[in-house]
Amino acid sequence: MAPPDGEAYLRRQPWPFTPILEDVLPRGYQAELHSRLADPDLTSAAHRELTREFIRRRGERNREILFGSAFESRLRDSGADLLLVDATFTLPALAAHKVGIPAFQLCTNLALHRDAAVPPLTSHHIPTGSLRSRIRIRAAWEWLYLHTFMPGGERMRAPVREFYRRHPDASPGDFHAHLQIGPHLKVPTLVTCTPGFDFPRASGGIHYLGPCVDRERTEAPLPPEIASGTEPLILCSLGSHGDRVRAHRPFFQAVIDTVARRPQWRLLMAVGGQVGPEGFGPLPPNVTVVERVPQLSALKRASVMITHGGLNSVKECICLGVPMIVHPLVFDQPGNAARVVHHGLGLRGDIRQASVQSLSAQLDAVLGDDAYRSRVQALQRDFLAADDSGLGARTIEQLLQPFESRATPQPKRAIP
Repeated sequence: MAPPDGEAYLRRQPWPFTPILEDVLPRGYQAELHSRLADPDLTSAAHRELTREFIRRRGERNREILFGSAFESRLRDSGADLLLVDATFTLPALAAHKVGIPAFQLCTNLALHRDAAVPPLTSHHIPTGSLRSRIRIRAAWEWLYLHTFMPGGERMRAPVREFYRRHPDASPGDFHAHLQIGPHLKVPTLVTCTPGFDFPRASGGIHYLGPCVDRERTEAPLPPEIASGTEPLILCSLGSHGDRVRAHRPFFQAVIDTVARRPQWRLLMAVGGQVGPEGFGPLPPNVTVVERVPQLSALKRASVMITHGGLNSVKECICLGVPMIVHPLVFDQPGNAARVVHHGLGLRGDIRQASVQSLSAQLDAVLGDDAYRSRVQALQRDFLAADDSGLGARTIEQLLQPFESRATPQPKRAIP
């Protein structure tokens, strides 16, 4: 179930698709919004208007999910035994309570709720267990929690409080979380990773499903010069959002200039549609620049990946045994980069300060030290074993058993 813009992708999979929120988020809205925001001639006044409209639609979406009859009807008609809700938007799990369907939070990133032993994913901090580290972690979480009382957070709290007044027996939740639209709910939290990549946590309720990487997916072919080359391959990509900020162009240029000085290396770099391969002029013979890259196919040949640190890219690197140099941008990427460094899977850089000198030093360090690849390969075995064992399916079936035997939901006190 997704807004209409999700249909084009989901129809390529062997799954039935149910559109939701068509009135609030009509087909084409997301692409139009991104296109207008990327317009270099967009005025400040127009940007403010787009932002106000986005916030208005988001408020309508939240109220439709919590109180609207259309979404509730589609949930009821689905006949579902379980609703898996994207952990970044938890409100549909509350709606599922109204129709008696159990709901779990599914994290395609690492867990997002507060943990005394683990900093927020937006932090670069690597916990050490020291008093100073614990204070730093607590301060980071408190700062994020205070932000939920700002006007934007209050716009979310008000309908959630109203929902709990109407449905006091719904699964309790709180706003001690980050990168979530809505509260973190006290329902099973499913994480598409293994604990071996995460930091040790103090809180419970987290169930690791394995990396859940589709290693057999169909991809476009590699460029011929990459498919047939024998030189060490450097793969560079900032992910699906990396091309939306034109400021990344100097970073891409620094990577090109770095590899241009090393004819014994080969570079395959994805820059997205906004920057475009044509934006870099004549390229060195050992550099290939494309809009999109078939990432799994490229990783099978790569010696190292320069990445933004999105969890999907990090997991794919681990599954293919490829060390990383992570230049995090936003969201959970700083926390993922911290874990890459902590586990010795690669290095971290600052995209704002990247230069030929810093990139050369990082590439020399990772390519020149087999210990990085050895540590990635050790975690690779853990990842592949988890996926091949069917851990995710077994975990969900076990978590569902209490719901299957429960005649009526047990009352719980909700504390938003």
